[in-house]
Amino acid sequence: MSWLGKLGVKKVGTISGLNFVHEKIEETRHNETLAYLMFMAGAVFFVGGIVETLITTENPDWFLFFPYKITPHAYNLLGFFMVLSGFMLQVFGIVLGVHYVLDKTFYLDWLKGVNANNKNKKLEGRFAGRRTKAFATQFERFHMELEDCKRHLMNHMGLCEDDSGYYCKLLGDRWRELANEEELSCP
Repeated sequence: MSWLGKLGVKKVGTISGLNFVHEKIEETRHNETLAYLMFMAGAVFFVGGIVETLITTENPDWFLFFPYKITPHAYNLLGFFMVLSGFMLQVFGIVLGVHYVLDKTFYLDWLKGVNANNKNKKLEGRFAGRRTKAFATQFERFHMELEDCKRHLMNHMGLCEDDSGYYCKLLGDRWRELANEEELSCP
């Protein structure tokens, strides 16, 4: 046992990249909820402060939503404090909410990219079976046939590479018959 174990410190396992992204998404979701609650608490304080100021002060002077000529009584200061703190909580709640939403979308995009790469790897592994290998050999055989046909038409007929490729695609497998007829007719 190491000296850390004797002190009661546990070993912490490492976290993989995918688990890290999931944890960050959960954290930003939690922080987003807290920002919403901060906004709601600010709304309650703001409205409560306005109502408290209206009830306790006979004729307050207002600058937008903030009373500025109030008496120095405790209930008037409480109303002013509630309006001011409620407004600040609302502003900070909106700013933090937007910040955490943007963080969450960043991590979600990152997670989508990782998942897309994992799906592509799974698809590559799934399709690398017998059918794919057979298709690959058939495609290779077709490509070799096409090259042989083009070489024959370029050497014996004097066609350029593009024209010979066009005629080979038209002839298909029958180009061998053409080559055999030429060999039979030439002594």
